Amino acid sequence: MSRKAFAVLGVIGFLASAGVAFAQSASSAPEPMVLQVNKNGSVLMRGTVDSVSSGSLSVKSWGGDWTVDIGASARVLPSSLTLANFKQGDFVGLIGTADSNDMTITATLIRDWSARQALSQEAKSNHQAVRATLADRPRVIQGTLSNLNTTAATFTLTNAAGTVYTVSLDSGAKILGRNWVTITLSQAATGNTVRVYGVVSGSTIAASVFRDVSVK
Repeated sequence: MSRKAFAVLGVIGFLASAGVAFAQSASSAPEPMVLQVNKNGSVLMRGTVDSVSSGSLSVKSWGGDWTVDIGASARVLPSSLTLANFKQGDFVGLIGTADSNDMTITATLIRDWSARQALSQEAKSNHQAVRATLADRPRVIQGTLSNLNTTAATFTLTNAAGTVYTVSLDSGAKILGRNWVTITLSQAATGNTVRVYGVVSGSTIAASVFRDVSVK
C-alpha cells in the first residue's frame, strides 16, 4: 500500500473511531469497522474475522481484508482464549503496528468481542444454575485440592481448619473456573483453591458443582 493511501486510510479510520476508546465496558457494544492509523503506523482496528490460520487472522475492516499477525507475545482477550478459539465471523478489535507496504498488521493486543459476549452469557447462566442448586441446601466447602483423579472424577479437599474430605463429582456435575465459565477437570492442579457444592456425609462429599477459583 502506498504511503498516500495509508494516510487516507488513517484519516478515514480516525473519523470513524473518533471518541471511541479500544477498552470499553462490558455493557458497551463496540463500533463496527474501525480503522485508525497514526503517522508512526500504530493501528487501532475493529472488524470481522474472515479466516484463521496458524499465527494469524484475516480480518475484514476499512479498506478490505487485512492480514493480522499474532505472535507469542501478543495479548489475547478474553484471557481464557488462544488464537485457536477464534473463528470465522467473530467480531474482533486489535492494537498493533501496520506495514506501510501491504495490508498487514502485527498485533500487540487482540480482543474477540464475540467470544467475550458468549463467555459472559455462559458465566451468567452457570452462576444462575449454581444458585438454583442452593435451593436444595447443599453445603459449600472450600479448600485445597490434592490427589485428583480425572478419570474417576474424585479428589481430596483439605479446608482451612485441616479437615480432609474425599470428594466425588456427580455425573453431569458442573466444572467451573473462577469466572464461572466451564473448564475441564484436567485444568485443575494440586494446590489450587477449589469450592465444591454438594452433600456432606462424614468425611465424604458428593458434589454437583466443582469450582476452581485458581483457574480463570
